[in-house]
Amino acid sequence: MKFFSYALGIIICFVVIVGFEETSIYAKSKVDTFALCLECHPKTKDLTMKGRVHQPLKEGKCTECHNPHVSKHPTLLSDIGGELCYNCHDRKKGFIGIVVHRPVEEGNCLVCHNAHSSDIKALLKKAGGDGCFSCHPKEGIIAKKNIHPEVRKGNCSSCHNPHASDREGLLNKDRRSLCAGCHTETVAFANMHMGYKVGGSDCLGCHSPHSSNRKGILKASLHKPFEENKCSSCHVAGSTAVVRTGMSLCVDCHRFDLNNGRTLCVDCHKTSMEGFNKISNHLILGKNDSFCNSCHNPHASDERYLLKDKEKRVCYECHTDTKDYVAKSAHKHPKIGECLDCHVAHGSNALFFLSKGSNTCSQEKCHETQGTFTHPIGEKIIDPRSKVAMDCSTCHNPMGSPESSILRFEKDKELCVQCHQM
Repeated sequence: MKFFSYALGIIICFVVIVGFEETSIYAKSKVDTFALCLECHPKTKDLTMKGRVHQPLKEGKCTECHNPHVSKHPTLLSDIGGELCYNCHDRKKGFIGIVVHRPVEEGNCLVCHNAHSSDIKALLKKAGGDGCFSCHPKEGIIAKKNIHPEVRKGNCSSCHNPHASDREGLLNKDRRSLCAGCHTETVAFANMHMGYKVGGSDCLGCHSPHSSNRKGILKASLHKPFEENKCSSCHVAGSTAVVRTGMSLCVDCHRFDLNNGRTLCVDCHKTSMEGFNKISNHLILGKNDSFCNSCHNPHASDERYLLKDKEKRVCYECHTDTKDYVAKSAHKHPKIGECLDCHVAHGSNALFFLSKGSNTCSQEKCHETQGTFTHPIGEKIIDPRSKVAMDCSTCHNPMGSPESSILRFEKDKELCVQCHQM
């Protein structure tokens, strides 16, 4: 009996002592969570010494982001990526748009920002352009002789929104308004443009927004009349109006009538216009007054063929379905953005405007052995489903696919049984 009483006394003392310690820890955690965290993470204190401190850390609220007990995410985070940040930062305010910066779209906020503190505004890891150049190669932006002043200063955000925008290139404003914010129209401004009143024009039609080897940061390739200062070849003197409008387009046949009336572009580019008179062409009804300008810049361009923008952007203006499909595809053709490597721009007698028809894939040393290995293709090999000759696109989708090798179906069985029934 005495032994039982003695043992019971020891147990009671142990419970009281442990309970007192637990109560003390609990009280301490309620009073000062940050001090409790510092007992194991002393270096965290150094993070609060920087110029800008993330608000939860500044207030000592580590548990705003970290779970103190257990988590399925690294560093005991209560959520992962952007979803954690959106607990405080309203996603609808600045993080949603037609065009979303890739790190934002993927929820990788920490590509640009430091989670705890920084000496740079907005908790950025690097200041200004240095942060942007971490992903966007510097040599492709400011390597040329003449550099836009804002680009030289690294003020990328003067023109671009780092998170999201409703405009291509993540621009803060439309192209005309953006440039006019700094370059106001004056007499001197008009004199620099040979007396033409260019206020309200799209400056990027002639000038590079970043850098150029040409004076006035003009774009690399210049339309010949523009390069020779023969503006009156196309424009009414002192005006941006063109000397002749309209396109000689026979809407009944969807073809150019080159012998009945001549258009401004045809005067110099007759051979190019004849390229439209094919079975399939890119004559777009409703754009007759400025048909060529739908794809080309009449003054200058940094792209081949004086295209008005990046090749794929020009094509995607009309081919929005392809743009959406490519964006969703896990596997894409490596030259998916170089449309004119495979397709003819103006007109073609081949399906899908392919430059070499069914032999397009084997052209220009891309797939030289195509048709000479594995599955046979060609005029004598008929697809039992469509009853037409098999070619590369029978099995592969050049626009993209969820399957490797941009196959149309899963390669081990599903692709084969489309034709080979067992």
